[in-house]
Amino acid sequence: MERYEDRLESSSYANDEVVGAGPSGRADYDGWVWIPERLFSRMQHLAKAYEFHVLTRLDPYGRNSLNVEQVESLLDEVEFIGRVVEDEALRVQLERLRAVAVAVRGAGPRTELVIEGPPRAKPSEGGVPTLTAAVAQAGL
Repeated sequence: MERYEDRLESSSYANDEVVGAGPSGRADYDGWVWIPERLFSRMQHLAKAYEFHVLTRLDPYGRNSLNVEQVESLLDEVEFIGRVVEDEALRVQLERLRAVAVAVRGAGPRTELVIEGPPRAKPSEGGVPTLTAAVAQAGL
């Protein structure tokens, strides 16, 4: 098992491109989280294995807008996956996605949760290309 231990370490994903998630209507990406692309993909693979509907249908390379009902379903899916996996790197990202979804849910019915992939998350558009850059931008 030691051969694959790096897959459980968050640092293994520091240079990944990212998938962003945050509230609609924020051109400055304030309130967004950035999830390493490979961990977002892992979420989707698990969602498919459990026959979920929201996570599996998201396009990680495009722009997805989720209404309040879809956000509720996404929260159920993310919380379930978080309970059944023992992958700390994934759990951290699931919690970050859950937190932004909860914030969007509380922002009112006109605010949607937007999930968009690396092609849109470019520095020239206010986004970040890698998790390392996101951490640097946040001053962490």
